[in-house]
Amino acid sequence: MQADPIFMSRRDKVLHEANELISKDRNNQYGDPQKNMELIRKNWEEVLQCKIELWQVPFMLAEMKMARIKSGGYKEDSIVDCIGYLALASELKDKNISKL
Repeated sequence: MQADPIFMSRRDKVLHEANELISKDRNNQYGDPQKNMELIRKNWEEVLQCKIELWQVPFMLAEMKMARIKSGGYKEDSIVDCIGYLALASELKDKNISKL
């Protein structure tokens, strides 16, 4: 991960870190996030026996992170991960705008 710019607000630092994770670190570790979300969606659809939109997968993963925070399991990286998941949800939702 790159060094943070010297003059960053707390908000900017968290957003910067989330962007670094989803754009670089996690891509390098786990591959293309859209492909991963497609695999998760397929598994969830089989288990739940219902249709899931692709953008809902990272949205629900963000909900999981928020539940952890609410239950007292606060960790800074949970907020960063949550922001990253919501950014991915937004990206995947935007790809489907023409279908709405």
